[in-house]
Amino acid sequence: MLTFKEFNGINNVLPAERLIPAPRTGITPLATATNVDVGIDRELRRRSGYSEVLATCHKNLWQADGFMLATVDGGDLTAIAPNAARTLIYPSLGIARVWYCNLPDGRTTFSNGLICGITDGATATAWGVPTPTALGALTDVAGALYPGDYQYQLTHVRLSDGIEGGPLYSNPIPVASGGIVLTGLPVIAGHKTNVYITGANGDAAFFAGSTVNGAFSYTDTNDKLVMPCRTEFLSPAPAGTVTALWRSRVLIAVGSVLYASRPNQWELFDFRSDFKQFTAPITLVQPVDGGVWVGTEKELAFLAGTEFDKLVYTPKIAGATVLGSGVEVRGELLAQGEGAGQGRAMVCIADRVLVSGFSDGDVVRITEGRYETAVTEVAATFRMVGRIPQYIAVPQ
Repeated sequence: MLTFKEFNGINNVLPAERLIPAPRTGITPLATATNVDVGIDRELRRRSGYSEVLATCHKNLWQADGFMLATVDGGDLTAIAPNAARTLIYPSLGIARVWYCNLPDGRTTFSNGLICGITDGATATAWGVPTPTALGALTDVAGALYPGDYQYQLTHVRLSDGIEGGPLYSNPIPVASGGIVLTGLPVIAGHKTNVYITGANGDAAFFAGSTVNGAFSYTDTNDKLVMPCRTEFLSPAPAGTVTALWRSRVLIAVGSVLYASRPNQWELFDFRSDFKQFTAPITLVQPVDGGVWVGTEKELAFLAGTEFDKLVYTPKIAGATVLGSGVEVRGELLAQGEGAGQGRAMVCIADRVLVSGFSDGDVVRITEGRYETAVTEVAATFRMVGRIPQYIAVPQ
């Protein structure tokens, strides 16, 4: 049996025959160290084992507010209560990686790049209310509207929580008799349809009423149309990958584009303005106090600021950021300069080395010259074992 009295780190950059003892301790670094923990006195201890909780879990485990999420039985998204009771949330979601984001109201978003939704651990809804897919047909009937060209807009409203989606817009249609009847409107279970109508020859639409059965009529006067549509040009969330909550917005990556929800409206997105374009697919989105760290297949960058449309882009590391490697860490647990960091910070794998990023945009290549890895995707977490911080990244 070989006993190590003190740990002097890992060095897989130098060939094993070139590893030499450290001048201070006389201890030689290790080329690898598997299934061990490092104690407060730098001693090595065998890492504790584990006990199986659920044999059918896939890799998509997530700690939500009062429940766990996992894909089980070949791809069913399932909520697991503290007493191990299971609730089916979304059947046949698949075995692809699922990305999550905990919301302040206790719900959790999920997305696998093709399908997305929100769950409270008991039920699931779509992530946002869909935009209507058809306008139906307008018939000119007798009524009190001024003669002229009219446009109308349709939105769906989810009955369970009253959230309204973005509108579908009609072209101008002549109305000579003073009233309109709409037929063939789209109908979605659990939703109603709001109808907005412009003034004669106008372009701003106002609330005219709602329907749940695919038909609607309006024959009243123009001055009754006063409440504008509050969701103009907004859309439900895109089905993306890496997600994070930042300053009342949900951020979600779709390829090389980072989208942001409206502030405190996590199910509404403005694709016209609330996005940032990068030069390669996004692999990391990690908010900190002073901005957002964003990694891609080509770089690690810092977006500095507190308002999404005013974020300032600064490239930090030229080299791929590993998908799934970003985790939040308290800054005081990481070395920064001659001391420790402050506030929210993050750790990830970029340009093959372990990297820490701080709220001021400073970046430290933690394992430069000592440890490198060629992994391209991991499931990462950060934890404290005793008083020792541990960053764990499991290749996927």
